[in-house]
Amino acid sequence: PVSEAVGQCKCMVQLRRHFDFQRAGSESNHLTDLYRKEESISVAGNGCIHSPRFPSSYPRNLLLTWRLHSPESTRIQLAFDNQFGLEEPENDICRYDFVEVEDVSETSTVIRGRWCGHKEVPPRITSRTNHIKITFKSDDYFVAKPGFKICYSLGVSYPSPSVTDPTLTAEALDQTIAAFDTVEDLLKHFNPDSWQEHLENLYTDSGHHYRGRSYHDRKSKVDLDRLNDDVKRYSCTPRNYSVNLREELKLTNVVFFPRCLLVQRCGGNCGCGTPNWKSCTCVSGKTVKKYHEVFLFLLCHFLWVFMASIDSEVFSKNFLCCLLMCV
Repeated sequence: PVSEAVGQCKCMVQLRRHFDFQRAGSESNHLTDLYRKEESISVAGNGCIHSPRFPSSYPRNLLLTWRLHSPESTRIQLAFDNQFGLEEPENDICRYDFVEVEDVSETSTVIRGRWCGHKEVPPRITSRTNHIKITFKSDDYFVAKPGFKICYSLGVSYPSPSVTDPTLTAEALDQTIAAFDTVEDLLKHFNPDSWQEHLENLYTDSGHHYRGRSYHDRKSKVDLDRLNDDVKRYSCTPRNYSVNLREELKLTNVVFFPRCLLVQRCGGNCGCGTPNWKSCTCVSGKTVKKYHEVFLFLLCHFLWVFMASIDSEVFSKNFLCCLLMCV
């Protein structure tokens, strides 16, 4: 009968709606677990982690964290896959979609780098401790592909630091650093095991100006020999370069202020590198006066056009006044 058929259809519709609702709810819970998730991984061999749907476009609104742990006195090595692409940075800063790597210890957390965009693949990373934290974040808007893939492996072991190692005083550390001639010597001193990796992460562009890690159009690696030539055209000023090096080294336990640093100045030379370097001042070596032309002609041209568009009698009466103003 028609009534029974209609009743069966209504029943089937209600069951289907109930089933769809349950399915949507389970998918929602699944997505919530997937998009807000922290995972702990024990590194005993090789393995990989990647963004969801790699190498396709990753979903929006992600906050994923992986904590990699290795045995005591060992390090973790990370290598990014050549297929790397996230949302582009804004003003060379990864604000929206990014992957970030941090070294974690009992006393501090050091950011090794934050990457986004498509222009370059992040470098290989060797941890300084046996604990690394990797964070992947995407916002509510644009996504990109292929995302990222990181393969990890167990690195070489390192000796545990001795609690009896003497600490250098500020004066002794200053004298030690003052003896270095190149950035390479400085990196060898602070990181004898991984100085080459840090050296590869120091870049300059074609203009010989230093850029931070967020700079995404790096041209060539640092030429240490060229730094010696730059001394001739750069002036000396304290502190700034030490901050730059500290940012590149990503070390919180190394604080130093060399007496003489290479930073381009305004045209004069400072008396740095002397016992009284803290009180050095910059004296201008050249003063140039610049004269600026006032664009009064543009105003007169506007008045000319305006008067030409009105009554000829009014134009003739005010023409002389306009000429006097222009002169």
